[in-house]
Amino acid sequence: MDLISELGPLAFGSRLKRLSETIMRGGEDVYRFYGVDFQPKWFPIFYFLSQKSEAGIMEIAEGLNVTHPAIIQMAKELEKKGLIISKKSDEDARKRNLKLSKKGKVLLPTLQKIWEEIRQMNAEIIENQEHNLLIAVKEIEDAWTSKSYLERFKEFHKLG
Repeated sequence: MDLISELGPLAFGSRLKRLSETIMRGGEDVYRFYGVDFQPKWFPIFYFLSQKSEAGIMEIAEGLNVTHPAIIQMAKELEKKGLIISKKSDEDARKRNLKLSKKGKVLLPTLQKIWEEIRQMNAEIIENQEHNLLIAVKEIEDAWTSKSYLERFKEFHKLG
């Protein structure tokens, strides 16, 4: 019995979360296979910083379309692992800027190799399905970007 699957649209978010957790665990296994101490959840920030010399917390949050607290939490983990460093902004002492540490820069080529292998494998899986999940996810994201979940709920039920 798979209750989440049986619930269909009611458990849509739970099903996506479950799929995400499965993919993240798989990513952890790949990093471990290569002997690399890296978590898939760090990927967006680390990759973002690998493309820039330095970036502020808000810039990263906006660039990744995630919350400021989520960036701070992941940045703390990356900093604790010694993969990034944090410093006060030269322009505004209230703001923190992040950048890859020396250790992070040394690890980057290995991670880039792993990411390319993961990209190729994921592309093959996605392309061999009847429906392209990336296109479907983009359509759902666009729907909720244009109108919030709560707005849609109220409209659907003709509530205030």
